[in-house]
Amino acid sequence: MSGLAQSAPSPVAQPAPPGAGKNGEAWAWTQLVNGTSHTTEVRFATTEKPAGHCPTLQYSLGGQVQTAVLRKVSDPYVTGGGLQQFPTTFCLAPVPDGARNALIEPTTTNAATVYPGNLQLPLPEWPVNGRPRRVAVIGDAGCEVTSPTVGAPQNQDCQKDWPLEPLSAHAAAQSRPDLVVHVGDYVYREAPEGANDATPGCDTQGQAADWACLVKDFLRPSQALLAEAPFIFARGNHEVCTPPKVGRGAEWFRYFATVPRKNNECFTVPQTQVEPMQINAGTLHFILFDSSSASESSQPNKTQAAQYAKWFDEVNALAANHPTHDYFLITHKPLWTVTRASSQAVTWKNPTLAEAVKQTAMGSLAANIDLVLSGHVHSYQMLDFLNSPRPPQVTVGSSGATLDTPPDDTKVVGKTVDGETVQHSVSRGVHGYALLRDTAGQWNLTFHGVSGQAWPLDCLLSTGSTKEFTCK
Repeated sequence: MSGLAQSAPSPVAQPAPPGAGKNGEAWAWTQLVNGTSHTTEVRFATTEKPAGHCPTLQYSLGGQVQTAVLRKVSDPYVTGGGLQQFPTTFCLAPVPDGARNALIEPTTTNAATVYPGNLQLPLPEWPVNGRPRRVAVIGDAGCEVTSPTVGAPQNQDCQKDWPLEPLSAHAAAQSRPDLVVHVGDYVYREAPEGANDATPGCDTQGQAADWACLVKDFLRPSQALLAEAPFIFARGNHEVCTPPKVGRGAEWFRYFATVPRKNNECFTVPQTQVEPMQINAGTLHFILFDSSSASESSQPNKTQAAQYAKWFDEVNALAANHPTHDYFLITHKPLWTVTRASSQAVTWKNPTLAEAVKQTAMGSLAANIDLVLSGHVHSYQMLDFLNSPRPPQVTVGSSGATLDTPPDDTKVVGKTVDGETVQHSVSRGVHGYALLRDTAGQWNLTFHGVSGQAWPLDCLLSTGSTKEFTCK
């Protein structure tokens, strides 16, 4: 960037405040949001002291170097019992569309260690009138620890059988995504003291929803992907604001929500679920649908279905903004994923959400919603439907947590799910991620294992009046 002209209106970078030298660590990432004047934000969380200071971001735009001091969103938060639940100063900065070469200026932070290590942050590489060429999808990626006893059978072996870090490294190096979608559920350490890789700050029950466990279960093992591409973050049921889960809505709203909040405000907001919102990646649009608290009952929850129907009406209204563009719906809890199959029948998720779609004014999802991306079920599955305008259901809940046993695809095909016949079912009971590739204006879908290798099949999506995959 040294050969670029310096833009006149850029603010002067603010040096880090004097303190006890370099200390603490900081994590920076790039996130797509639903801003009115921008789609990209750089976010920065640091434990450095003195607290309260935000660094300066440098980027190039139109051949000129510009700088922006990140805005402080929240100071470190100490609970009533004196626990440093969130020992971070959290900052963000909007980045204009078309910007390149984003860099955290090293002299403007006291953090001894900053991730990414080169302080360079990925920005969207697609033009405003284009779209990402490669979209990686991951979900349900933390290490599942539910018992406080180390070595308990129900606890995942976080040292040997938790693949998120190599998955992230191989996905970044081999698939080279332009964008990563995380469909929700980031931290699975319900009882951190029972993990066989527990470390200070994430080793007691009281810390299960704290910053250190977020670093342990997501940020550190995902650092290769965080350095490779911008992220879209969806909210899962592990990010709720109330029990019976640990209540990680606090960290969700503090760090990953498109509109972040400070401290533990998620426990006091009037509506703990958020309404659908559109996130634009050029001419590809994502709609986040908060299904974190959707009923898991085998019969529709009538009260929830009525509320969600209103939100699916909002989804369809958002899709009407660009009727000729592709829209992907992201809902952590899937609409139509099959979890079990016999020769006679199948069990599928989620009747409450599916009933809500039926109760919309259209009685269906909008015609240009081409895919439903979900997690929650700990396996991979792609389902489409015979001669149907219903979008295929793609579930990626297999990126780290203990796996579920997927159904026998031969017993799924031809069965009825929510009133329609399954045409294709491709299920995988191994850890991995999905990759969507734009090839000549169509989307190719493949599933990739931890080492980055693509499993069969390679499926091409048709997005006309009938939505289906052709797989080979």
